[in-house]
Amino acid sequence: MPEPLYVYVLLDHSASMSGTALEALRQGAQVLLSALESYNGRPIQAALIAYESAPTAVMALQPAHSELFHADANLILATLEPAGTSNLGRALRRLAADLPSDVSTVLYLFTDGGFTDDWQAALAEVRPRLKRFYAVACGMSADRAALSVADQVLSVGDLTADTLLATLRAIK
Repeated sequence: MPEPLYVYVLLDHSASMSGTALEALRQGAQVLLSALESYNGRPIQAALIAYESAPTAVMALQPAHSELFHADANLILATLEPAGTSNLGRALRRLAADLPSDVSTVLYLFTDGGFTDDWQAALAEVRPRLKRFYAVACGMSADRAALSVADQVLSVGDLTADTLLATLRAIK
């Protein structure tokens, strides 16, 4: 059996994500969940971390094809409310604590940008451990300059299951 691919999804639900930005995040995350479910390459272990001022919901790694994974992910998405500041650094430090070593790991960050803490230092710690880092711009006013630190910036409005499946297939 091939080595699993580890997929982490960070979901920004800070106060700036109110209205259409949060709805865009929910829709984009649903497209990603569908892509993970339909991916027929190597096995995928996936986890979610929702954050604002601090991580607010953490779903540990579990098989992305499982009903439990999708039920837990859908519950988190349904209950996200905009609040607090966008402390990406705290979410990345939580991610760093959870990342398994020496495995193929992909990060999808759903956000509007506008991070409010020392996220660059936390990203520098995590970045070498990631095979790929995708930022998904949520909302019309997403700060694409802040998101340009990712390997690729995707727009939630352009996401399709095929687009996201292509990002997974690109991982060697």
